[in-house]
Amino acid sequence: MTAVDKSYNTLKNEFLFEMDYISNIGTKMFICPFIGRSKRTVFYYYFTYSLILLTVTQLSVTLCLIGFSDWFEIVNIAPNLGVCLMILIKYKKIHDNKELYDQIFKHFRDDLWEAISDSLEHKRILSRYTQMTKLIIRFEFYYTIGLAIVVDLFPRIIMFYENDFLKKEKQYLYPFDGWYPFDKIQWFYAAYLWESFMTTVVIFIFVFVNMLHVSYTRYICMELKILGNTMEGLISKKDVKDIKKGRDVKNVHYKIRQKLRFVIVKHQFLAKITADLNEVLGDGMLLTYIFGSVFICLTAFTATVVDDLYKSLRYFSFFCSLLVEVFFQCIMGQLLTNHSEKLETAIYFADWVYADESTKKMLFIFLMRAQKPFAFTAKGYLNMNLDTFSGICSLSYQFFNLLRTASE
Repeated sequence: MTAVDKSYNTLKNEFLFEMDYISNIGTKMFICPFIGRSKRTVFYYYFTYSLILLTVTQLSVTLCLIGFSDWFEIVNIAPNLGVCLMILIKYKKIHDNKELYDQIFKHFRDDLWEAISDSLEHKRILSRYTQMTKLIIRFEFYYTIGLAIVVDLFPRIIMFYENDFLKKEKQYLYPFDGWYPFDKIQWFYAAYLWESFMTTVVIFIFVFVNMLHVSYTRYICMELKILGNTMEGLISKKDVKDIKKGRDVKNVHYKIRQKLRFVIVKHQFLAKITADLNEVLGDGMLLTYIFGSVFICLTAFTATVVDDLYKSLRYFSFFCSLLVEVFFQCIMGQLLTNHSEKLETAIYFADWVYADESTKKMLFIFLMRAQKPFAFTAKGYLNMNLDTFSGICSLSYQFFNLLRTASE
């Protein structure tokens, strides 16, 4: 059934179902609902945060104990430590800024529908963005389950293959190979269960945070698209005909101004929540930019030179995961900027020549404001977009070639 065939209420319910889907997952991660959480949920949030902090401490101690002398061990530990640190920052940021996330959630659940009419074009936009967001969220959710299973079971599979099948000297492999204040070979299963559990927790929180921000970014883009479509029809053909023939001109101009004021108010709100969200995401995006090139390069290089099947596959998986994470951060910023620039174009091409002087002044001011596009930035140092992603990949490749040359 296409958007043309579906009713406005059906499309609205599909959209709200997707919002509830994200909220339900967030509840299991002890984040959503953002305001009014039970004491038990808050307790589990702090408990989960403490577990991640403990894992960060464990990996930091591991990195210090190897004395930064073993190249492969550094590459083995550093990406895991970087991911855990990033999760720690993002998880706490959402908690500390729960009022903002709750405001955004309530806006798209309740206030958004003031901007969406029962027109064919608006229904098409609503349907297209809902279905695409659903596809992205479902992919990330099932990808997370598969990733957690593979990461947790992969060391055991390699151990079985090398120890039992190839009859090599027995070795003990772990999901992230941290330090313990006891003999982890003697307590192998306890250490393995702990690392498997924490790996699963980190992966699920990491992907959920991405799911939350991707969905919010998509919703902001959708509303920008809706506002752009409203601007294109700001002065309808009927309005132009009435103005030309002098029929109820004063009332026609009043309705046009009211519609324009509504769009401006909505745009100002989107600008505010986008700026606030950018402030929250800035630390994580800055870390992504700073460490992205280095870790992508190191993991790719190490995967090609290490003479061990498990480590080679492990480093290659690190490389792929880091590349996907950097791409997600950059594509979100690119989509946001593109949609805000399209709204600017829609304002410019509105049929403003038939508007009165008051409306023309409002349009001019609105156009000036819209010329500064929305963007996600790394703490204001640079915009996160596909140009940044290309730059990170290019820099990583240059480092990779430099290491290859130096190792020959």
